[in-house]
Amino acid sequence: MRVARLVFLGGTLCASWGALAYRGPVDTPAVSSKFAATAPLLAIARAGDRLVAVGLRGHIVYSDDEGKSWTQARVPVSSDLVAVTFPSPKNGWATGHEGVVLHSGDGGATWVKQLDGRQAAALVARYYAGSTSSAADADFARAARQATAVVAEGNTQALLDIRFDNENSGFAVGTFNRIFHTDDGGKTWEPWMHRTDNPRELHFYSISSDSRNTYLTGERGMVWRLDAALKRFVAIPTPYTGTLFGLLADGTDLLAYGMRGSLLRSGDGGKLWEKLSPGTTAGISGGTVLSGGRIVIVTQAGEVRTSGDRGTTFDTRKSAQPMPYYGVASAGQGKLVVVGATGAKVELLP
Repeated sequence: MRVARLVFLGGTLCASWGALAYRGPVDTPAVSSKFAATAPLLAIARAGDRLVAVGLRGHIVYSDDEGKSWTQARVPVSSDLVAVTFPSPKNGWATGHEGVVLHSGDGGATWVKQLDGRQAAALVARYYAGSTSSAADADFARAARQATAVVAEGNTQALLDIRFDNENSGFAVGTFNRIFHTDDGGKTWEPWMHRTDNPRELHFYSISSDSRNTYLTGERGMVWRLDAALKRFVAIPTPYTGTLFGLLADGTDLLAYGMRGSLLRSGDGGKLWEKLSPGTTAGISGGTVLSGGRIVIVTQAGEVRTSGDRGTTFDTRKSAQPMPYYGVASAGQGKLVVVGATGAKVELLP
């Protein structure tokens, strides 16, 4: 209404729509709302004793009482946020649409923007234009062509997941083979698009790690493992051809999950895979491993399923008021906190 009143004042044209500066989501802080914890939330992580969840329109909320109550964080963007990670109780990162990367140094209460899609596009263009890598390197040439196209089209590609193993070293990954690495806590980022076995530029949906390895999952049933010596993500095919949304790793034991109830297990680091039957045809959208090794997965049909035998069999619990679930975290004492289409809520373990 305020903008509309600027158009005409006393019959005189005072301003036009074209003269008004447009502020996009990456330049507009998230709106404060008492409903932030009941709006769509897409990911959750532990920050020490605190839980932090992220969602649409830049909403970030945190809880210091295992999900009973929530406080909205101060966030400098209103972009949709889809992933969050905390390698320590104080330092965490979040990412999402418009290629944003956010950092918090106080356990998720306040956030600053470290990167957005416009900056990333320019960074990638400079990197591949000025690198001394051989032009004969097919992966490098492909990444350079993609960088040129992104800048020319004005695109800001989404980042779909982020992972830091400590307060310095981390990766942000996303659509069309988008991947960035940092060794200084996100102050600077290096493009790694030429360091992946991904000639079709498939989307990366997740990045996860254990004490030994780091993995990506993506389209067409693909998994990639980081070869630390080569500084390259090496492809690991699976017997599945759909999208894999995530992967739980514990040494050589891997559990990859995705669309239509797809669940794959490998006991040898990805050399051989077996298809499991979790008892659902709904998309498996999140998972975690509890202390003691119990596996928890959540689905887009509002199911919480747990397994104590490495995924061979599952117990299930469906809420009286289910919603599509997108993320899950342990809340201790036989409880979980799940996030989804109607925010965050506490669920009992099956």
